[in-house]
Amino acid sequence: MRIKLQSIKPSPNPIRKTWDEEKLSELCWSLLEEGQVEPIGLYEADGGYTLVWGHRRVEAARRVGWTDIDALIVRQDEIDNLIQSGIENLSGEEMSADDKAEWAQRLVDMGFSQHEIARRTSIPAATINQWLQYKREREAGVYVHVQNQPSDEGIIKTVRIAQALGDDLEGKKSVAAKVSAEGLTQILTTEVARAYHEAPNAQVKQKILESPVLSNDKAADIVRRSIARVELDNIRAKAAQKEGEKAIDTPGYSRQDFGAAVKDFLDALQPFYLTANQLVTIVKHGRYSKATLRYAIVKMDEIINDLISFKELLESMD
Repeated sequence: MRIKLQSIKPSPNPIRKTWDEEKLSELCWSLLEEGQVEPIGLYEADGGYTLVWGHRRVEAARRVGWTDIDALIVRQDEIDNLIQSGIENLSGEEMSADDKAEWAQRLVDMGFSQHEIARRTSIPAATINQWLQYKREREAGVYVHVQNQPSDEGIIKTVRIAQALGDDLEGKKSVAAKVSAEGLTQILTTEVARAYHEAPNAQVKQKILESPVLSNDKAADIVRRSIARVELDNIRAKAAQKEGEKAIDTPGYSRQDFGAAVKDFLDALQPFYLTANQLVTIVKHGRYSKATLRYAIVKMDEIINDLISFKELLESMD
């Protein structure tokens, strides 16, 4: 049935607190070009109607100059209205992470278990649990900001950090800030959080937060490289203290000695290049086992990571 827009009041406690202005503009154009596809939900109250779902459609209809809108009249029932409102909103425009979590928490506060919510809404119980855990972490200040990604991306990353770090609130906040700033994937978020948890001391934890992460990194790789960086920093600090802040001229060695050491290092790499070329030739002709190939890849990753750490040290001295 058609209902006058002027007789419709917003829900006193809508589940959607915000909406995307760009997508609302798209909805306005959709109403003008295609008309209204789905009715809004209302219940009768105080001589008019109160919205259960469809707040965006009502706002868009008002913006394009409509005077009435197609609506479905439902009975006034706080629990049923809240459940149905959530279902309708989740099936439409992507709800924000905060709105999803708040909606699930409201149902829990009404006495629903996570499994009951899942049964009534067809949303997996594991998803409901993630939303509720995200809400707890968000309220504690642990939050991963994601840009131009589904809202569940931030939920999943926040929850993974919480699962890895438990009660370490400051650690969770710090890792969340790194993940947000660097736009790390879900997998790398997990590995960084685990690395932070496994770090042996505060210096290594700080180095994990400061250092870049490689796309194939595991927690053990991140910890090992961070420990090496801390050790290199300590060596530099001691050398600088002994030699009046001259970072390169370590005790007992001159710049000429350093240049010679670099030449020896580069000369030592020549056999490596020859062996690597030989290995490539063997691999191309298929004379290798899969296990040997995987082992070689693992060892090469370790060498690459160590060379990256050494390169970063030299760059910092430049």
